[in-house]
Amino acid sequence: MQFRSVRTWPALLLGLVVGMNTLVLRPAAAVGRRLDLATMTAHAGTIVAGRIVTLQPGSHPKYHNIGVLLVTVQVSEMIKGAPADKFTFMQFAGRSTASDGTKSLSIAQTLPELPPYRVGEEVVLFLYPPSSAGFTSPVGGPQGKFLIQRPQGQSATVISAGGNSGLAVSGPLPSHLTPDQQVLLQHPGAALSYKTFRAAVKGLASSGK
Repeated sequence: MQFRSVRTWPALLLGLVVGMNTLVLRPAAAVGRRLDLATMTAHAGTIVAGRIVTLQPGSHPKYHNIGVLLVTVQVSEMIKGAPADKFTFMQFAGRSTASDGTKSLSIAQTLPELPPYRVGEEVVLFLYPPSSAGFTSPVGGPQGKFLIQRPQGQSATVISAGGNSGLAVSGPLPSHLTPDQQVLLQHPGAALSYKTFRAAVKGLASSGK
């Protein structure tokens, strides 16, 4: 039968496979479900703090009809994952467009359910483990991108691009967390102390929660 001749559509099939991998990596974003900070920490393969230094659009190295965005972070701390000075991840960006692969961006938005990125932003990113095609994205969509803010004369704070209201952990917490860390996890405010946030996430990651 004619519709079984899928070999004539390899690019289409590869695009569908890669697209499905990407959707699997973003279950919370796909259904609009909020994730608490303990769940986000558990689902993340990498949690990196640093400054975004380049945004590079292009095509997937194997599937040239698939568009990608390469995001490079100058690492200040690898909260979860292998230590590195710079960290680059590849995010799905839809259908590939004509590009020589050399033009970089100052700001990028790939898909509506994912956060935008801007060169120069200081961030903490919770990223899913890469798919078989090499794609990753922030855990829970915008929830997985935190902006670090450093008001003059004040301590640094962080706020999720999806808002802090959905981050509260309702279940039990590891006993080794300090009272300040437990309060932050159970009752996150509009802005979170970066120092306490970082220590709390590291505590969650080390306990495997």
